[in-house]
This record gives sequence, C-alpha cells and structure tokens, in this order.
Amino acid sequence: MNNSTLSCPKCGSTNLYKNGHDKYGNQQFLCKLCHHSFKLSHSHKRKNFSFPYPKCSSCGKAMEIHKVRRSFVVFRCRACRTKDRVPFNLPEPVSLIPEKFKYFRFPIYFILKAFVLYMKHNMSYRSLAHSLNIKVSHFTIYKWVIRLCTLFSVLFPTFTIENVFSVHADETVLVFKEQKYYVWLLVDHETNLILCWHVSKYRDMGQVKVLLEKFFGNLEPKSIELITDGLGAYESAVKLLFRNINHVVVPLGKNNQCESKFSLLKDFFRLKRGLKNTKNLAKYIQGFCVVKNLWKTHNGNINRILSQLHSFITTS
Repeated sequence: MNNSTLSCPKCGSTNLYKNGHDKYGNQQFLCKLCHHSFKLSHSHKRKNFSFPYPKCSSCGKAMEIHKVRRSFVVFRCRACRTKDRVPFNLPEPVSLIPEKFKYFRFPIYFILKAFVLYMKHNMSYRSLAHSLNIKVSHFTIYKWVIRLCTLFSVLFPTFTIENVFSVHADETVLVFKEQKYYVWLLVDHETNLILCWHVSKYRDMGQVKVLLEKFFGNLEPKSIELITDGLGAYESAVKLLFRNINHVVVPLGKNNQCESKFSLLKDFFRLKRGLKNTKNLAKYIQGFCVVKNLWKTHNGNINRILSQLHSFITTS
C-alpha cells in the first residue's frame, strides 16, 4: 500500500502496507524498507459489557473475562485464578419521578383503582373505561397501568417481611410470539406472600442465583429451608453459592404455594389474549405480584389497598 500521507517514523519511507491489528483493535503498519512496525492510534480496549467488572473475593484484585455463556459471564482473577459468575439480565435502572402523576387530568384515586381492578379482577382496558364513570380512553388506562408497574418496580423490587424460615421456589413457562419466557417465584411458607420474582429467557443456575440474591439483598444471611420440585439448577446453586440453605425436594405437583400463583398468572394472560409487546412482560408480572400481596395483606379491602398505594407514591 503506497500512501503519501503516511511515512515510517524510523526511516521516513512511504512504502508501507497494513499489518493487522493489535489486541486493542488499533491498525498496525509495516515499513517495507526497514521492516519497522508502528501504529497511529493507541486507544485502549473497550469493555465488552456495561456492568462493572467484579473484584476477586479472595485477594481483591481485578478480574478478567474467562468465558461468556448465554446467560452469564465467567470472570477469573489474574492473580489467584478464582472464578465468579455475573448474570447478563441485571436489573436496569429505572428513572421515574412520581411528580409526573400531577400532569394527569384525573385524580390519582381513579388511576390506582383502574390499576388494581385490572390486575386483580382481570378486567380489560375497555371494560375499565366504561366502569370508572369518567370519560377516559382505554389507551389512557393502558398508559396508567404501564407507568404504575414501572414505578412499583422501583418501590417494590422485593416484598420484605420478617421471620422468614421456609420458602417455596418454582418456575413456569409462558409462550408469547413463539418465544419462551420463564417466570420464577419465591413464596413464603407461612404467610403465602410472594417474596420476590424474576423473568428470564433461560432456565439454569444463573437465574436461580438472581432470584435468591434478590431475596437475600435486604436480609442478613441466615439459614432457611428452600422447598422446590427437584430442578437441578436449584441444587447446583445451593451447593456452590448458598451453603446456608437447606434444600428440600418435594414431588412434582406438590409445590402448591407457587403453583397456585402460576395458575392465576396464566389465567391473567389468557384473558388478556397474550401480549402485543413482550417488553412489558416483566412490568405486568411486577404489578401482578404487588397487587396480589397487598390484596392478601389487607383481606381484599380495596380502600385500604388504594390508600396504601397512594401513600407509597406520595412519600417516595
């Protein structure tokens, strides 16, 4: 390659040709006269992933990417060779200001009531528009529900209760537009409340890790009993990552605390005739779990539920 704009920094010759790239992706050149190799830019390598890379739990030094799998990345310490896994589907930061509700022309009471009726009684958007006794479009109610689901994903990332000693874990599959999505639930054995939830495209140990890390995020490490139906991913996660958990396996069809929630969830999507936008799947499940817990906590008193939701929004 003869290029008059480039010259060898050693001998000044312009008889050059391209000589590949370095490990950072910078173009290298080779002089045909003196065989000197050089490059014009010295930019560093870009990060392959946006999330922060972990530090080694043993020595505290930086870790490098060792393997990339479909649902997680394996990092390895450069010094002591300790390995760690980081899942891809980390929770994305959601920026939602509650003051945006003041721009609605309807009182917050109607917005919250439409949200609760949609999640609990499986009413359609058009049915809600006719039953609220206000002149409102069904598409407006759709925007109310999506915005509230997004808000509650910030206010209720998990449902924290005290004195949890035994939990049930299970997963189910939902199919939308010929794609499978797995919904994971963790339910308290005593109160039958949904403690945390997770949505993923895969069913492996990485998803179990995400579910259990959500549960232990706001709690002190303690010994609990985990009841599952025998999926191997639970056993692998308990042995490798969560040694303070006593894993109990029950026969298929006997994990009723989770299976009852899944039957209601599938009825919810069946009556809605599926989803047009699968990106809203996690938001709908978030709203479903929040309303389900509040409905059980307040014994179906909708006025108490609306007042508590209103206090959460105004004080957040």
